[in-house]
Amino acid sequence: MCGIAGAFHPDRLSEAAFEAVRRMQRALGHRGPDGEGWFQGQRIALAHRRLSIIDLSGGAQPLTGESAGTVAIVNGEIYNYIELQQELAADGARLRTRSDSEVVPFLYERHGEDFVHRLRGAFAAAIWDESRQQLLLVRDRLGEKPLLYATGDDGTVYFASEIGALVASGEVPVEPDMEAINRYFHFRFVPEPATPLRHVRKLRAGHLMALSPDSPLPVPRQYWNVSAIPPLDGDPVEILRADLDDIGRIIVRSDVPVGVALSGGLDSSIVASLAVRHSPGKVTAFSVGYEGRPESDERADASAFARHLGIDMIEVELSSRDVVSGFDGLVADMGEPIADAAGSSYRALMQAARRAGIKVMFQGQGADELFWSYGWMRQALAENVAREANPGARTAFAGSLRQELRLPAGKSPRALAQWLAQGAGISDAISRYERLRQADPEQALFWDVARPMDRIARSVSALAGDGLRDSATLAQARGAFRGREAGESWQRTLVRHNLATYLLENGISQADRYSMAAGVEARLPFVDYKLVEHAVGLNDTQAGCRVTRQAMVACGRGEGHPGMGAESAQARVLAAIARLDRCAGARPRRLAGGRPPGIHGRAVRCRCASAGATFRCIRSRAARPVGLSVACA
Repeated sequence: MCGIAGAFHPDRLSEAAFEAVRRMQRALGHRGPDGEGWFQGQRIALAHRRLSIIDLSGGAQPLTGESAGTVAIVNGEIYNYIELQQELAADGARLRTRSDSEVVPFLYERHGEDFVHRLRGAFAAAIWDESRQQLLLVRDRLGEKPLLYATGDDGTVYFASEIGALVASGEVPVEPDMEAINRYFHFRFVPEPATPLRHVRKLRAGHLMALSPDSPLPVPRQYWNVSAIPPLDGDPVEILRADLDDIGRIIVRSDVPVGVALSGGLDSSIVASLAVRHSPGKVTAFSVGYEGRPESDERADASAFARHLGIDMIEVELSSRDVVSGFDGLVADMGEPIADAAGSSYRALMQAARRAGIKVMFQGQGADELFWSYGWMRQALAENVAREANPGARTAFAGSLRQELRLPAGKSPRALAQWLAQGAGISDAISRYERLRQADPEQALFWDVARPMDRIARSVSALAGDGLRDSATLAQARGAFRGREAGESWQRTLVRHNLATYLLENGISQADRYSMAAGVEARLPFVDYKLVEHAVGLNDTQAGCRVTRQAMVACGRGEGHPGMGAESAQARVLAAIARLDRCAGARPRRLAGGRPPGIHGRAVRCRCASAGATFRCIRSRAARPVGLSVACA
């Protein structure tokens, strides 16, 4: 893992642009504490910050191909680099290092833009082709490594691994994107390609972008698409078990100590088993627990599985004071807002790994989304299928009542009383019915299934004032989930939306941001594109999503895990976070003076414990806060 930044101008980069790239390079120092590199030409500047993982002494970047005019900087890891090195050597290539990243310029020289199809890993790369005067930017299929860009006033295109680095350049206007902010309050993250800043965009996962004097404007092009994955027939258990073993074999490659985030749940236990089986060296487990060891604390389960694997485990305990005192640091590490209560746990885990000398951490993100472990995903599928099969209003209303009038099992007396006071779900049932009745038949009912967006829209309007309420409509926010392609099953549609939104912007993004803030590389076996393709393909040929979920449980039992559902494990973690939040006394409140929070000029300021994130984080680490601010009280 590393940090990359750069700039391109179709005629000539100004001295101000070169200095801007230097500032971006400094702002990315946390992503690459082990070294830095630089390349510049008339039209181009490339900057690199290195976290040394493979070929510690010889893998400095930028790297060149056989021609000195092919220059590349890479953030991430190419997991199949050994196989690619062997392939290149057989073709006569003379590689100079053992670095996994060096295969990138050599493959580009042989295959052009199609080189990306040969890579298996987590990566974002920039390649300068001197002969064509072209800059190529590329991002991995699932978006494990971030890459953002912006265009300056003089036509210079800047790019970097983090939004804060682009802000630190001093050349990118810092203006809020009100529609993106509206979507944040609906979804708890900002779906790509938008960011909270109007002039900054994310290069989408599975996309590349070429810039040259003849084509100076950023125009991304998709090279990988979930919709193009063919159906797959066969034994799901055997296929998924083989896929997991295959990615486990290549993802453990490292010249530094490795660790695994272990909760004791199914997903992390499978990942830990893969790491232990394939890693040539020691594997250390890390598990987060909570003060007082409440019922939701999973360290006992994790410790038992660590003993089963014969590995050491380091426990990390969070108290309510830790969560509160670490909030500002959490915000700074976040880069842009993600309202996920588990952020403090992720961050504490990565910091503990770094203190223990671990520079690579394996995690289980992606399994829940890929194998339908979340109840809201299964509910969304059921609603879409039912709406298509029974479009009648009476059926839709009956279904809405069944969903919303269920007694909230396991709730405290206080929560039950609140549920009754709010109408026992009747208003939500009516809202759900209206949403089903008015929805476009090709509009996927997805993220807003469990919590109707119209209710959220009213809350956000009251919270943020007229500026945000007038900036974007509910239909625009829902537009992130429009689009069911011809002949596509609802299962495929929902997985496609999930991979591009919730998994990417919530799970994968947090893995990258908190790990890199600590100088640790996160590796996610379940996000391997071949595993994803097979899981998606199997869903099209099996009897529903239940089959692949059961196959995953079978894989876990094969590793010695009892097969506890991922959703129950997640519920326990979130309960613990909620407990810490209550202990800290966090609650929504108004600003000083009694005025409701609102938008004033270029700043949004409000206090809301439920947001769990802040727009104050859109800043460089050495710069003042900019843009927007949402903070916990």
